[in-house]
Amino acid sequence: MADTTIKLDILTPLGPKRHGVVVPGVEVPGLLGELGVLPEHVPFITPIVPGVVRFRDGGDSVRIAVGAGFLEVTRDNRVVILVERALEVSEIDANKARDELKRVQADLSHDLGSIDAAEHRKLVTEQGWLEAQIRATAP
Repeated sequence: MADTTIKLDILTPLGPKRHGVVVPGVEVPGLLGELGVLPEHVPFITPIVPGVVRFRDGGDSVRIAVGAGFLEVTRDNRVVILVERALEVSEIDANKARDELKRVQADLSHDLGSIDAAEHRKLVTEQGWLEAQIRATAP
């Protein structure tokens, strides 16, 4: 008989945000858009971008803002999300994220021709992380 749930782990260098949560499925921000993973999914590994991970935990709909990282789907119905950072909605100050996003966008537009590739990449990564936080808190 086919499984109807998967086990979800969301892991960061500072420790797990979720570990062994049994869920019916999970949505993850992929390079080309949202990825949906359901039970019995074919195993694979792929990079993910800053965005929002969504799943149902019991009767609750859960959103977690994540930074860049990797998604692994295993043969035994386990989904492991390894990311540089992750925040629960309750940990996010949306107003602070919006203010910081304005600053980052201003830096990007103002310094368009005068920053090196590494600094540009840093600002773009921070922009994605801040946008993920704002999306996670949106109703």
